[in-house]
Amino acid sequence: MKMAESAAHMDYVISIQGYVRSILPECEYIHVFVDSPYEKETPPHVINNFRPDLYYCHNDLLIIGEAKTDDDFNRPHSLEQYLSYLSECQRFRGESLLILSGSWRISPSFANLMRNMQVNNNMHVRVLILNEMGVYKDIK
Repeated sequence: MKMAESAAHMDYVISIQGYVRSILPECEYIHVFVDSPYEKETPPHVINNFRPDLYYCHNDLLIIGEAKTDDDFNRPHSLEQYLSYLSECQRFRGESLLILSGSWRISPSFANLMRNMQVNNNMHVRVLILNEMGVYKDIK
């Protein structure tokens, strides 16, 4: 049985899944793995002992999605996750995208954190920040 997640967290995971489905052809949905009680299979790929909320890797495109609540987005565990996911995207030889989803309240902090992490670690990864209103920021 999967660990229970908060309703807010699940809403953010669903928003990542909805966005990914909006950019992929329907025939690619079979390659999208989501950590959700509604899905049969969780993301199979573990990155530095972290399992993302969404994972897609097919046809030279890597998408990693992570949802965070207001209380969780800036914790040490979360910061380690982001750095691991940024590194995975940076190393990927094709196109990559890290999607982070949370509330509108943390969206500006999320964007600043991603810019700072990339600058401090000499990375250049496309990061998309989602919130309840849709796409907040596309950091390229």
